[in-house]
Amino acid sequence: MSRLKTIVRTESLLLLRNKFLAIPLLINVLCWSYIVIAYEMEAIHFEVRAAVFYNGFMWMLLLNLLIVGLFSVYMAGKDRESEFEHLVVTYRVTNVEWITGKWVVAQLYGLCITLITLLIQVGWFFGGKMAFGEVAQNAFYVFIQMEGAFFLLVSLGFLFGSMVRNVFSYLFIPTFLVLTLGLPFDYTGVAADYDNPKLHLLTPFDYMFIQSPFEGIWGIDRVFEPTILHQGIVFLFGIVVLLVTLLLFHRNRRKYREKRMIPVVIVGLLIPVLVLSGFSYMQYERAYEQFIITGDRYAKEFEGDTQTELFKWENDYYDENLDDEPYELSMVTTNLDVKLKDDDQMSVQSNLTIKNNGELPTQEVYLTLVSGLSVTVCKSEIGITCSRMDDFIVVELDKPIESGEEFNINLDYEGTVLQYRNDAYTELAFIQENRVSLPKEAGWYPLIGKRSLVIGRKHNNRFTQFELRNAKLVEDFPTAFSVTISNENSEIPLALTIPEVKAGVYEGTSQYGLSLMGGNLKEMIIDDIRVVGHPEVLNGAQDLIGRYKPLWDFTEDWLEVSVTPSVIYLLDTQHYYLMNNTRSHGFLTLNSDYLEEDRDDVIAYEVLKELMGMSSISSRLNSQEDDFDFLFNAMLWTMLKQLGNEMEFKEWYGEYRLMDDRSLSLVNLLHGYEEQGIEAFNEVLNYLFQYVVQLDDQQEFDMVDALKLYESSTVK
Repeated sequence: MSRLKTIVRTESLLLLRNKFLAIPLLINVLCWSYIVIAYEMEAIHFEVRAAVFYNGFMWMLLLNLLIVGLFSVYMAGKDRESEFEHLVVTYRVTNVEWITGKWVVAQLYGLCITLITLLIQVGWFFGGKMAFGEVAQNAFYVFIQMEGAFFLLVSLGFLFGSMVRNVFSYLFIPTFLVLTLGLPFDYTGVAADYDNPKLHLLTPFDYMFIQSPFEGIWGIDRVFEPTILHQGIVFLFGIVVLLVTLLLFHRNRRKYREKRMIPVVIVGLLIPVLVLSGFSYMQYERAYEQFIITGDRYAKEFEGDTQTELFKWENDYYDENLDDEPYELSMVTTNLDVKLKDDDQMSVQSNLTIKNNGELPTQEVYLTLVSGLSVTVCKSEIGITCSRMDDFIVVELDKPIESGEEFNINLDYEGTVLQYRNDAYTELAFIQENRVSLPKEAGWYPLIGKRSLVIGRKHNNRFTQFELRNAKLVEDFPTAFSVTISNENSEIPLALTIPEVKAGVYEGTSQYGLSLMGGNLKEMIIDDIRVVGHPEVLNGAQDLIGRYKPLWDFTEDWLEVSVTPSVIYLLDTQHYYLMNNTRSHGFLTLNSDYLEEDRDDVIAYEVLKELMGMSSISSRLNSQEDDFDFLFNAMLWTMLKQLGNEMEFKEWYGEYRLMDDRSLSLVNLLHGYEEQGIEAFNEVLNYLFQYVVQLDDQQEFDMVDALKLYESSTVK
């Protein structure tokens, strides 16, 4: 042991004399200083400190892994290159002492980088008034991610540096990083057909997330425990690699005890490595299997023959499967008594009032409730029979309900709500001690009608062979909600898309429906709009609403429609994109990208997109522009005009849009109204908008015919 201490002390002193080794440490300090200062200099913060930190952390970790890995190769081979190793082997020092001493020094160098990162992280997070427990959790997460990865990389560096006795030994570290991180280091969460998501478990740090481990109001809670398990495996495997290095280094100098003990220790360590790896694999396997089951249930397959038909099917699939068919029954009232439990479990007692808005009597009613929730009670005073069919509850009435009549149903249910998206890297719906997510699309409460909660299609460029999106669930009528929520094992703040009238009781009328969130959130009222999000970004939301409000007010006066949301959820990027597919009725979701957006054209585009329906735009990205697209652009110009754009419509369209013969003729038609004044131009666009929203198929919209009808109506 004394010789080992001497080696560590001597090697450390030699490294302290090498000024070049301070450069990586200085790079870390400068990069983190830039990130922190750039954030703190902003007058209004649109993103949480922790989110900014982890975005930078992932890239800095990759750089530091490369640096520490190459440094360990250098440490393993520097004495051989100087031929000092030939002298060392004549001393009374064992292979274990010599290699382990230098290995400890390399680990200490990696630890210096880790400590720099931790000092910056902890100081910055405390500056943001983050609670001590949350800071400690985040600091420990960063520590095990970095040190576990450094532990393995240093051991591999010594293995490669000791066995490969030339400059090519330095190539093994970048090659290893590319092979282990090249595939999983994507920003989409969608594995290509050659990329098995399960292979992402074989990384030197836990990377079972998309872009960042930080999930806004839910922090790092989802990844924390799996990361401890993953990095524990990496740590043990790093020791195994070190022992293999000791076993192979100058085998002629090994002592008898080393020859016998090292293989035994290797085997002894490989057993817990394999056992823990099995646990880690099963954790992800369960989630992935549920994701595959969801895809198999919802994904539809192409049934055409030609490539042209396939292209049209792929381009139009999601728009042809919209939830836009009117339903003659409506949910008048929904009263829910919700009990949230551990491990994604819930139980609900509900009382529903259903009305027949059709002209004919009906004897069959469909309700939608996710299949993971089992119905325990389904009864009504009028006499009903209930049956279950996947996500649907079929209610057979003993006698028909007439037009305009209402009836009540008592529906109790319980079960699990856990649902996954993005190759099971993202949880859509969950109930845990410190985090809750129950979006409407999860089907956690009864919806009227036979609704698809998920829209999916087969996709041969994906490893799973399908892709999924949350359905766009649109209600034809508003519902009066009364919801009582009790969270048995947690007191985290909760927010619902209807307001809280007293502790645990929420009441309100909404045409959107219910989405429940719980975590590190706060609610603020801004211009009569409820804004729910992480406390650090609420000021950014106030600035955003100040930019959007004039356009909302103008649009409501102009088109006589309601576009101002009653509630806004500020979410992390992944959950924003999951929930953003649901068409809004008074409910809006935003992420940091939109909070800091200040371009007038983007703001106007977002308002108009919500107004016209997101599908009306996205379906035409790869198709030729039609009259509906032209109307959309004309309305966009009007909004930009309201925001201060001075260009005439004809000039603006010619500069920013492609002009074909059809577009030119339509531009000239509208230009005549523009010459009469902006009021006349806006009036005709209002008429065209009201005309197009009444069409069953917006692609059938013909602006010339609509303008003729407008002219004839004004003449009368």
